[in-house]
Amino acid sequence: MILIVKYNAEIQSAQKEISNIFGFNIENIEFIIAESRNEYEKTLGRKTAEWEVGNSNKKSILLLDPTQWKIEAPTHKFDEFPSVIKHELTHIYTDHLSQNKILPKWLIEGLAGSLSGQYKKSKIQYIEDNFCGKLDTPYNWNQRINFGAYSIAYLFTHYLFNKYTFEKIKLLINLSLPYYSYNRFNKIVMDVFGKNLTDLEQDFLDNLSKS
Repeated sequence: MILIVKYNAEIQSAQKEISNIFGFNIENIEFIIAESRNEYEKTLGRKTAEWEVGNSNKKSILLLDPTQWKIEAPTHKFDEFPSVIKHELTHIYTDHLSQNKILPKWLIEGLAGSLSGQYKKSKIQYIEDNFCGKLDTPYNWNQRINFGAYSIAYLFTHYLFNKYTFEKIKLLINLSLPYYSYNRFNKIVMDVFGKNLTDLEQDFLDNLSKS
């Protein structure tokens, strides 16, 4: 493992930014920097895809040393490291805000992609109808993880963030029920945004076509 002091500036800057956005601070988050893919996988206890360079769990964040990305994660560039830190921090802050509720995967990953700025590099080549219903559970998400799931979630959630404000997204998270189902969540979406997921998806697609 690498001492996190090597990346203290990046970590502290990311923590300040994310805590300011959420309006509260979570202290004593543990950061672990793995020196290699092998060490990263041993720490997680599983094999990982080449693109994976960060993982969070409650109040702990594991990161692959960005100096190793060129060899062990070539889809990422060194200057993306601050965004990866913010992505993983957003997961922890979202979990805290929701009080460990089960949220749809597109919202969890989409919010992390929006607040980290990763949405800026996202492109959509293909999108299914009712994509929120097809990117909601871990099973559904994993079936589409190599077919644009992250890009769709990033861009859609950022669209909601821009149009309806982060306060609306926080309200959606707060009002969500402990156990997820598409229909129940859709009703809460309607209460918060005044539109259901189908209509919000269409608004998003219409906005994409104009940009």
